[in-house]
Amino acid sequence: MGTVIPKQPGSQYTNEQRHAVIADYVVTGNITKTAAMHNMPKQTVSNWANSDWGVELLGQIRTEKAEELDANLTKLLDSSFEQAQDRVENGDFRVGKDGKLIRVPMGGRDLVMSGAIVYDKRQLLRNQPTSISSKSDSLEYYVKLFQDIAAQVDERQTKKANSIPGECEEVEDNEHKRKDLPNKAGKK
Repeated sequence: MGTVIPKQPGSQYTNEQRHAVIADYVVTGNITKTAAMHNMPKQTVSNWANSDWGVELLGQIRTEKAEELDANLTKLLDSSFEQAQDRVENGDFRVGKDGKLIRVPMGGRDLVMSGAIVYDKRQLLRNQPTSISSKSDSLEYYVKLFQDIAAQVDERQTKKANSIPGECEEVEDNEHKRKDLPNKAGKK
């Protein structure tokens, strides 16, 4: 369903012109360039692009352009894969000593790299991992990390305990317990 562009009484521009301006704005991404392309004030282009109908039309055109781009990329990928498959099966093109094109089998390194890249891309498309990390390595890393943190905490606590100025002695005062505080049974 297309965007309804409201009729502007007395306007010198047709709906087709408005549509063309918005479409060119999608392509250029620049109001000044778009206005110059259509020989019109840039404020008019800006007003149209920011109007309700302009924003809606921008969205529709961008969606159409994205679909076109997707179709073109798909064609390019299909062609690339067909040519790559041909090179793997029949060899790569080289110029022979006589100046004519000949087919030479792909080298091992090229075959392995091509295969690895295609495999990784297929794994990504399938939402599968492209590499495996050893869990024991990461567990060892975290154990060491926590040990280091614990050692730093112990060191800080020791420094803090040893850095209190003055002297103190440990006193245990069982004889002078306060009589106004309740004991564990809740009695005074």
